[in-house]
Formats: sequence, structure tokens, C-alpha cells
Amino acid sequence: MERPIYREVKTDMELLAAALAEVRVQVQDETNAIVDYGGPIKVYNKEFVKIQDTYYSRKIHKFIVSK
Repeated sequence: MERPIYREVKTDMELLAAALAEVRVQVQDETNAIVDYGGPIKVYNKEFVKIQDTYYSRKIHKFIVSK
């Protein structure tokens, strides 16, 4: 059984691709602790990413997808 490969999505283009593909995006804080096991990206802008009904700051959170 293969282990999933995780990668961080940072750029607007990567966030757009994740939003359009409706992939599950996990949210981590600066210590890599999981803040939210995630879901699809609903909205994003230069400052925030909305997953489910919660907005997360792009400055202090990491957004992770599995490949």
C-alpha cells in the first residue's frame, strides 16, 4: 500500500487549482499542528482561505493537499 504524498499549496495558482479540483485541503499552523482536517476551498484572496465555514489567514496557516 502506498503512503500518500503531501504538499503545501501556497500560490494563488495552486489554490485556484485545488479549489477547482475540489480536493480536500488540510490546514496546519506554524508548528505544523493540524488545525482543521479540511475540505474543499470555498473562497480565497491575498489574505485568507475559506474552508467549510471558516476563514484561515494565509500568513499563519499552511494549506496541505495529498497527491
